[in-house]
Amino acid sequence: MLSGRRPSLQVSTSGTGAIEGLLSSQDYKEFSSNGFDATQYANRVIQAPADSPFHGMDIATALAKLNFGIEHLNKHIHDQVASHYEDLLQQVTGLSHIEEVLATVKIGLGSLNGSFDRVREKIVDPYQQMRDKSVQLDRIQRTAEVLRRIIRFMYLLRRLELLMPGGERELPKAALTVSEMDAIIADEDLQGIAIIESESDLVAQAKERITTEGEQLLLRGLSAQTADIASGLQVFFNLGQLASKTRQLVEQMLQSITKDIQAALDVVKLNKEIKEASLAGDSARRPGDTPFLGSSASASNGLWSRLERLMDSIFENANKIYQLEKVLGRKRDPITHVLFLDEVNKGINGDLLDYFWKGLSASLEREIRLATKASQFLLHAFQTGYPRLLRLVHNVFTRLSVVSGIDYSDETQRPDSLLILRTLSPFEGAYLSRSLSRILEPVNTAFPERPGPGVRPVPSRDDVDKIIRALSSEMEVAKFDAHLLKAVSKNGNKAIRMYAVKCEQLYGAEAHVQFSGTGPASQSQALVIEIINSLWWMQQSLLRLLEEFDKGASDDPLSDAAQGLSKTLQNIVERSFKQITREMENVLMKMHREDFASRHASPSRGPVESSTSQYVVEFATRIRWLHRELLSKLQCGKESREWIRALGQRVVDFFLRHASLIRPSNEVIGRLLAGDMTQLEFVLSQWFGAMGMKLERDLGDSYRALRTFRHLPFLDLDQVRDLSRSQTLPPLILLQHLLARSRPSIPSPMLLYGWSATQYSEWLDLHSTQEAMQLLDRCLDSYADDMKRRGDRSLCPEFNAAKEIVERNTKK
Repeated sequence: MLSGRRPSLQVSTSGTGAIEGLLSSQDYKEFSSNGFDATQYANRVIQAPADSPFHGMDIATALAKLNFGIEHLNKHIHDQVASHYEDLLQQVTGLSHIEEVLATVKIGLGSLNGSFDRVREKIVDPYQQMRDKSVQLDRIQRTAEVLRRIIRFMYLLRRLELLMPGGERELPKAALTVSEMDAIIADEDLQGIAIIESESDLVAQAKERITTEGEQLLLRGLSAQTADIASGLQVFFNLGQLASKTRQLVEQMLQSITKDIQAALDVVKLNKEIKEASLAGDSARRPGDTPFLGSSASASNGLWSRLERLMDSIFENANKIYQLEKVLGRKRDPITHVLFLDEVNKGINGDLLDYFWKGLSASLEREIRLATKASQFLLHAFQTGYPRLLRLVHNVFTRLSVVSGIDYSDETQRPDSLLILRTLSPFEGAYLSRSLSRILEPVNTAFPERPGPGVRPVPSRDDVDKIIRALSSEMEVAKFDAHLLKAVSKNGNKAIRMYAVKCEQLYGAEAHVQFSGTGPASQSQALVIEIINSLWWMQQSLLRLLEEFDKGASDDPLSDAAQGLSKTLQNIVERSFKQITREMENVLMKMHREDFASRHASPSRGPVESSTSQYVVEFATRIRWLHRELLSKLQCGKESREWIRALGQRVVDFFLRHASLIRPSNEVIGRLLAGDMTQLEFVLSQWFGAMGMKLERDLGDSYRALRTFRHLPFLDLDQVRDLSRSQTLPPLILLQHLLARSRPSIPSPMLLYGWSATQYSEWLDLHSTQEAMQLLDRCLDSYADDMKRRGDRSLCPEFNAAKEIVERNTKK
């Protein structure tokens, strides 16, 4: 059967293709479109537009063409029917079979509907019964719950009647009972029940009474700091009002403090009180004469008395807050074990103490700003009396630290204290500016811009004492607060630095001065000594001030000022004494121009003249003048002796350095040098004795080296070797002496390098002892090489002794 139907399908497919090709032709395409409209087509045939296939035709021709197309289509239809008549017959036979299938399906659907109806009858009826019973059960349960709550309400009502007469002892239980009754009354399911609504007024009255008594209990506990605080808090916790009541209590305290602030800063009322007191105290005053507020001492006293009372109020309320916070932090609900403080912090969205101090600081800042804006008297009083105002605040936190156990010291400042101190910061800047002016005033007075006749250009000790007293006075006022004290110390630092700069400027104008002369010291020379004395006295006074206030930390501004002052003093002293030293060295350098040989050979010179060189005489004259006119006027305590000791040590060392270079170094020259050294020692001894010093004690090794060197030209070589081992003389002096006494002569560094004595001395000042030993060793090597070139193998005995000293000290 399938094989018989396959050709018909092919024919059908080909026939369908032929029909589609026919309909898609130009003649039939328009009729096969879905949007074909016969009326529009007829109009087009009649009108025959240019784009129409009927253009140029008459109606008869167009109708003939249409009839031909119809006949052509009929012919194709006939051909299709004739070609597929077998398939058409099979389709007609299949229609009868489809009707049988449809009848069978209808019978099955009817059976299914019957089964569905039977199942529905078995399920729906029990479901309806169960639903009805469930609704009844729910209503019974809700009714039972309502009855249970009504019974509970009646029980609580009787319990409340028993608890209310119990007083404060039963107050927390009564609060818990009322709280539960409020919850029952607020239940929507119990609305309209007469027995509950009739008692709602009684419950409200009981709640109001419990709230009032609980508030009284809490306030009494806060005032007396007793266990009533915990009882009062338990009452409001049971009422569910702990957070709101605590916040309300804090707000009431803040409002009370705000009123106290406004009363304390009420200038009009203060002026009125002063007027009344003035009129009552002085009956002779005319009615129109009233004291001016800003110039009245009584006004200032009245203001500070008010501020003291204000701080007492702040302390009392803050103490209550701390006690409240302490109890809240310890108290827990006995049933839920909830910490009361956690509940309060949740209610205020933060910390209780922070909430109080932020509110207080905001009120204080606002009221002070408004009051000082409206009154110049208050502004002036707070700016000039800022330390007193700050001390009042400090006293509050000091008292709070005693009762609360919280450390409010300056080293561990807490945020709450910083909030209050920040409200006073606008007055701190003005006070510090005035304080700086008071400290700088004696500094400017001590350094007049145009000193008149007889006016000292350098501050005296009295001027320095005035500066220190001004600084000490400001620090004494501020010492109770570390921050303020540091700020005042910064002002003191500025004043001390200004003092040091002015002294340095004065010295800079006289830096070219020469410390030499024959008569009285010049004004410039005396000015340098006065500058040094003034700086030293300022340094000592400042150090005593630091000890008095126990301020020696490295970050302290005054310690920095003391260090800067010390550096300035040291710089001026070093520059001045360097100039003095240079002038003395220039005198001692004249020993190289001294003709020792001619002095010894000349019979015309007397014994006094032949025993002392001219440079020593000049040195003695210079030292005596320097001591009489300048150094004796140094008033710098131990430092003066230390500076003179260093100067004397340099003089002795410099003398030994150059005396050991004198050639030839023999007994004859040695006796002349010994006389010079004796005179030098005598002059130095007189100088040191006038300063309360001794050569042996204060010059130490340098003095012992001077006394040893006096005998050095008279010692043989073995004794010199022993002397080098004893280290009584510096090895450099011994080496130079050996080079000077050698025969044939070992070249000195001056001869080897073509230096002058001054250049060689400056080179020694700039290099270490080891480098100097190496330089002298090169002189020895040069001598040995020169002798070798000459073919002379016999070296002078001083060469080996000098080599031993070099090797011994080089190893060290």
